[in-house]
Amino acid sequence: MRKHLRSFSFILLSLFFVAFPMSAFSEASPAEALAEAQKQHDEWGFPHRDGIVLVLSGGGTKGLAHIGVLEILERENIPIAAIVGTSMGAVIGGIYASGYSAAEMKEIISDLDMMEIISNRSSAEAADINYNKPPSSGSAIFNVFMDEKKKPRSNRGMLRAKGLYSFLNEMTARVTVTDFNLLPIPFAAMATDLETGESVVLRDGNLASALRASLSIPGIFEPWEMNGRLFVDGGLRANLPVLEAKRLFPGHPVVAVNLSPENITKRRDSLRSMVEVMAQTIEILMVHQVRVNAAAADLVISPKVKDFGILQSDGYDQIIARGVEAAEPMVEQLRDISCPPGQPFCEFRHIDPPSSVKPLVTEIRFEGVPESIAKVLHSNYDHWIGGPLDMEKVADAVKALSVGDDFASVEGRAQTLTEETAAVVFSIERPPKYEFGLGGYVSNLYPDSWISLSAQARDIFFEGDVGSAEYRFGSRWGAMLRYFTPKTRHDTQFGVVLSAREEGYVPGNAAPFELERYSGRIAWYKDIGRKARIGLGYAVERIEYDQDGTLDGPYINFTFNNLDDPILPTKGLSVNSDIWFPNGETTVTHTRFHAYLPIWQTWNVVLSGGLKTGDVDDPAYAATLGTNEELFSLAAHPLVGDQAYWIHLGAAKMITRSWWGGLNLEIFGNFGQTMREWENDQSWWEAGIALSAPMTNFSSRVMLIYDQSGEFTLGYSIGIPMWWNGPLP
Repeated sequence: MRKHLRSFSFILLSLFFVAFPMSAFSEASPAEALAEAQKQHDEWGFPHRDGIVLVLSGGGTKGLAHIGVLEILERENIPIAAIVGTSMGAVIGGIYASGYSAAEMKEIISDLDMMEIISNRSSAEAADINYNKPPSSGSAIFNVFMDEKKKPRSNRGMLRAKGLYSFLNEMTARVTVTDFNLLPIPFAAMATDLETGESVVLRDGNLASALRASLSIPGIFEPWEMNGRLFVDGGLRANLPVLEAKRLFPGHPVVAVNLSPENITKRRDSLRSMVEVMAQTIEILMVHQVRVNAAAADLVISPKVKDFGILQSDGYDQIIARGVEAAEPMVEQLRDISCPPGQPFCEFRHIDPPSSVKPLVTEIRFEGVPESIAKVLHSNYDHWIGGPLDMEKVADAVKALSVGDDFASVEGRAQTLTEETAAVVFSIERPPKYEFGLGGYVSNLYPDSWISLSAQARDIFFEGDVGSAEYRFGSRWGAMLRYFTPKTRHDTQFGVVLSAREEGYVPGNAAPFELERYSGRIAWYKDIGRKARIGLGYAVERIEYDQDGTLDGPYINFTFNNLDDPILPTKGLSVNSDIWFPNGETTVTHTRFHAYLPIWQTWNVVLSGGLKTGDVDDPAYAATLGTNEELFSLAAHPLVGDQAYWIHLGAAKMITRSWWGGLNLEIFGNFGQTMREWENDQSWWEAGIALSAPMTNFSSRVMLIYDQSGEFTLGYSIGIPMWWNGPLP
């Protein structure tokens, strides 16, 4: 059935009509529903302990209020016998059940960049502006994918959220058991089977995977596969699973923390985005089952979080405080089941599972990838065999494998083989075999605008290779072919780039020119850690101009990138440098850098710049100033020379940030200079203010610029500029 759930729109419809059959809205009374749950009771055999069963509802980032409730429960020494959670309630409950305290979780949240985690905007997912890297999946404005059977599909969620699972895996790294009953606090998570609409209890397996499945908000996050089933958010069928908790853990009072508002009515002007509409729709569909379950609870705590969004980007401390405020009035009712005086809360919590002896790793498996790729991956982790199981290392490996575009998702888990041995299993989902994209760029500052069509394929000649073709048409045409071999165990690969394009400028200090470039390049690349990459190769280029000619020579590339976010960076450094030695007569280079430094709250300093070298006597290889956003006011009439450098200094304020991107305000100043034979030739400066809305696959910007000539320019751009390598092949 899953193969038919290919399109995004069909998934949404399936969720609302499959996950919510009419029987879900039957008017069964709480007593009848509870009796049915008790009738279905299957003894689970969890370790008996006194205390409450805590039920935590879903609610996106509103679920951080659960931490505030847990804080009060700890303060009052309320023993917790078990936890059952849904969606964000499952995440908070599962992490807490694995051994974290409320104070530790508050500290983690205070340093957490939630938007970075859920959006996972890695540099590989940004625009393909670096032709020394393999093509990136989903880099166009609009993408269509095809599987091995050439059946088309689109994204099954707006966010792949690879970083979300990596974070959950890191948070649960201390867990070595696969039976959630053996956690410091017994735990169960609720999820919804996307194929059947069935509400499913997840109580064993990989804890991080169970939390990711329960949190798969439909339409926002990609569904999550676990145990051969495809899961979405558990809140669709059981957002407040009180009845399920009574079935799983009978004989205990149930305290439910409900984040669903009693009154779901919202004003039209508050439903301002697709996310808000989807959240309200789901709230409407859940309201009956939430009310039935709330009525079955012994005590309900209802934090007032209606004014927060399900994907809130800030205000986490306030959300936690709402949980504290809601739990405080319930203290008197909770004291009846609190610990006896002098009995510390920690007696109900243990960091380590009952057996603290870690099993030995005797096997490492990579599922979901061809044998040739598995062999390369094995070479990086075979040294684990014979040593004790270390789930923190597994979490680090998942994080490393999730970086870039090689794999769509990576799950890492331990599988018990015997009482003393275990296997480490990585379940990997690869990107679609074929991809087609539509992109474009337009600006009133730059003379060139275009629409681009792209195609990408994997496993062309070898398992793990990738190639792409792109054609751009508009004011000037261009075409490019790229091919990269699979990576070796030493993180090396070969890349081939072929390009052809029409090019022309109307320089402010030279005669206009038009030419055509036909170039090719082959290079060997090696990744240095996760942040750096070097390339060594050979390039050849033919120029059709007044004086046709062909040049060739060695080529060098170096890239470094540790930006915290390629779309809305706030700290870090990126450097890209291309060097070409054509015919040994001149050196053509293009180096750019971007540095970001936080200075105060949402403000940061932006420092960027670069250097170009070439030959001003040959228009095809002149160093230009203004062609690639070096100085915006020179875009229509760039300056040329043998060398050119520029500096950009700005103060940027992040107005808003969300999973889709954000809104950024920047006050900046630019200065640049061209040189002839390293002697000053002509300089230019400008200052301005810019309002930009950068997103993963789309961006827009409006700016007001005042330049050296005393003129003001109002400029705009729509789309992500994918500049050619300038004078480099």
